[in-house]
Amino acid sequence: MKISMDRVIRAMSIALDLSQISSEYDAPVIENISNVDYTNHKFKHHSIRTTYLALEIANFIKLNEEQKKQLYIASLLHDIGAANYLTKSHSSSSFIKKHCEIGSEITKSFPIFNKISSIILNHHENFDGSGAMGLIGNSIQIESQIIRICDLIEILYNETIPAFKQRNTIILWIKKNENVIFSKDLVHAFLQVSSKDFFWFNIENISFMEFILNTVSPNIDEYLNLEQFQDIAYIFSNIIDNKSKFTATHSRGISELAYTVSKFIGYPEDKCIKMKISGLLHDIGKLAIPSSILDKNDSLSAEEFAIIKSHVYYTKVILDRIVDISDISDWASNHHEKLNGNGYPRSLVGEQLSEECRIIGVCDIYQALTENRPYRKGFDKEKAFSIMNNMVNENFICGKALRYLKEALTCANVTK
Repeated sequence: MKISMDRVIRAMSIALDLSQISSEYDAPVIENISNVDYTNHKFKHHSIRTTYLALEIANFIKLNEEQKKQLYIASLLHDIGAANYLTKSHSSSSFIKKHCEIGSEITKSFPIFNKISSIILNHHENFDGSGAMGLIGNSIQIESQIIRICDLIEILYNETIPAFKQRNTIILWIKKNENVIFSKDLVHAFLQVSSKDFFWFNIENISFMEFILNTVSPNIDEYLNLEQFQDIAYIFSNIIDNKSKFTATHSRGISELAYTVSKFIGYPEDKCIKMKISGLLHDIGKLAIPSSILDKNDSLSAEEFAIIKSHVYYTKVILDRIVDISDISDWASNHHEKLNGNGYPRSLVGEQLSEECRIIGVCDIYQALTENRPYRKGFDKEKAFSIMNNMVNENFICGKALRYLKEALTCANVTK
């Protein structure tokens, strides 16, 4: 199986942008950089606009093709270490270093483009040495320097104001910080690319940004095999599960259950791995949900529950972006559907739910029931299965899929 690396990265950047949307609900920690307060900035399109800016500068200074590829990937994922508290990460110095280190550590295991780890580590460095890691001048790799200037340009940009009304203010601020935050050469590069109206029209027209980005991005013709895609799925499952203090190993637990059941009923190994990946990514849409709702230790209001339900919609939006994994996308995004049509988000009924969807669904419920939560201790296997037997009787979940799970766990001698 071949999976486009470019499509995977674009999809993952959508997930990070969704986490940026949810972070807007959290109160930011106020800090100014060079007298610019950007704590009210909306980060909805932050990664994709930062990437566009970075590639415009990279093309102007004639970075080689390999450097542009590394810059492209690193720009799209530069805030991967801040997925759960992005606003704070951009506005509190105590978080800046931490999110750089976390992002670097996360991406060390990234397949193919593993140089992005060091680029992400240093993307908050200042040219005068006052940055998070204390690097100075050209000891900061050029890709990190480019992300630094583009990251701040994007933060300075206000989507609610026409570009022509703010371009001079942004240009003056960048010039003011020459040899402080940015090198003279990069300031010059920015002044040249930003001298064209076309540049500002592109920044302004975010609704066309996918197309705009395609016009400047390098050709990423690398493909992942299933095992490499699984590595990326593990990276994002850790981010997903760390989104809430209640679900430290939820996705990984479901992935192991799905793999165990799949092996037990005789699926081919590739399909077993796909089922594992479905478990790892089934809750990726939760990155769009504010932590204040995910972590609420009380019953949810109708409005909050409606927001929670949207996470499976976002799971499908993200995974459908990776055209090569339509089966994984369906299995992962249908885990809250019910046989009687009372599930969400599409209200599918029994005949519309494949065996794989039904298995992921019962694995999700079993994992949730047996996990410890602040308001209750996790149920033992017998109690969990008793609850799930009632759900079969009520035509919520598939009795056959539940039987597979019971038998697979017995065969594997799982006592949980």
